[in-house]
Amino acid sequence: MGKITAALFIICLIAMMTGCNDIDRLTHRIEPMRAVAEVPAANLPTSLRYRNWTDARGSGSCVIASSNYNHNWVGDNATAVSWRQKYAGGQTETSIRRKHDAEQLPYVFTRTADAEFLKWVSRTRRSALIWFWKNHCVNFVGFHRDPNRPTDPTMYAWLCDNNRPTQYIPI
Repeated sequence: MGKITAALFIICLIAMMTGCNDIDRLTHRIEPMRAVAEVPAANLPTSLRYRNWTDARGSGSCVIASSNYNHNWVGDNATAVSWRQKYAGGQTETSIRRKHDAEQLPYVFTRTADAEFLKWVSRTRRSALIWFWKNHCVNFVGFHRDPNRPTDPTMYAWLCDNNRPTQYIPI
């Protein structure tokens, strides 16, 4: 391993070990390193987006699929693979938080339709689980104007629906 590669590895390792579980610090101080250059802000490659699947009783796994979008977005691909193998079927905001707690995975949540929370998610290039359609969870992946409509000043909320994960939906 070259000196620069080793130094970057050590810096990344130290960054991961110091404060990554400090939710207060994460929620209030981490900003993107550069201006958002793509739409949406949390633009996960299509190959890493999970499609919704059903359990043995036919219940959809949209919350787990959406959680896996988040795991992959932060580079925790092993958790995404593990969760796809372990979990299926319907979840609630309480049951998904229990799964995160049990595996000691940090998260931030709100139970209100807090626009400031979603603005923070977008500004810091994160993704958030939201129940947008009745009994269906999707990923909110950022606020942005539509790059295909340069004269349209409308700010859209961009969603990734795990029933059609190859395209983003501007709302």
